[in-house]
Amino acid sequence: MSTTPHDALFKAAFSQVEQAADELRHLLPPALLARMDLGSLSLEAGSFIDEALRERHTDLLFSVRLGGREARIYILFEHQSSVDPWMPLRLLRYMLRIWDACIAASATRLPVVVPVVLHHSDTGWHAPTCFEALFDLPPGAAEFTPHFRFALDDLAIQSEAALHARTASACTRLVLSALQQTRSERDLAELLCDWSGLIRELRGAPDGARALWLVFRYLYEVRGPAEFAAVQTIVHETNPENTNLMETMAQYLHSKGRQEGRQEGRQEGRQEGLQEGLQEGLQTGLQRGHQQGQCEFLLRLMAGRFGELPVQVRERVMAGDDAALARWGARLLEARGLDDIFAAP
Repeated sequence: MSTTPHDALFKAAFSQVEQAADELRHLLPPALLARMDLGSLSLEAGSFIDEALRERHTDLLFSVRLGGREARIYILFEHQSSVDPWMPLRLLRYMLRIWDACIAASATRLPVVVPVVLHHSDTGWHAPTCFEALFDLPPGAAEFTPHFRFALDDLAIQSEAALHARTASACTRLVLSALQQTRSERDLAELLCDWSGLIRELRGAPDGARALWLVFRYLYEVRGPAEFAAVQTIVHETNPENTNLMETMAQYLHSKGRQEGRQEGRQEGRQEGLQEGLQEGLQTGLQRGHQQGQCEFLLRLMAGRFGELPVQVRERVMAGDDAALARWGARLLEARGLDDIFAAP
């Protein structure tokens, strides 16, 4: 499983069908989109990445109805600074694995596979995007050579203004801007000011708080806790009434600090992680020193994400010990529902 912050942001964002559909609408030819029922888009289980590459790449597989038939949309995320000139060959291997899985499931016809690559290196993509370009073809040999191309979204060659102007949700536009800009040398406070319009848009989105938390976590992981402190001011200015978001960010940093403290084996590690983020937000959570206060804090975060909580959920949280509260809080970011939070370790 890939562990880079780039992969984590990509997978958390684009495993949502709404964001995946945004990307497909931007990349695929109009004639193909006209025959594609994006309302049927559905995330499929499994990965087809080579074992040796899983630490550096993330892939997502979707199914969709295409011209009345079932198809597969395969999205591979490439985030390395160096461009892989053999990407079409890699994609062909993954496509063959998809087709092998279909045959193993007793398919009588192979589904269409449309490969898509989202790329954001510093150099931009400068390698072939079609399979036949990998060959030195003599005259008359082209008809015997497999040919296909992959759809490429190269963030390196696009302006941030162009990303903000895309016909896509605020979440998609903010995630793409974060992938494009966060590793740059631009001041983080300046970036956040540029994103203030998108942040305001997300305020009214159904899953806006989750999307913002994904991006803030990415900023923390890539730029470090010192620069991340600027987030507090920006969030307060653009959305001062969103106390749930502030508490959610505080809970993430609280969890992060505890993990760092354990890993480093010293109390300073925990304090560094806790103190270098949203100080005011962290104090809100940490000053609740007794067990009941910690439980109530977590319940507010859960209610902010999932709405009114069942009585049995409230009772379970109020009865939780420190270890359970920390585990449930750490799961809150990725959870799609309450069951994900309370799943067995």
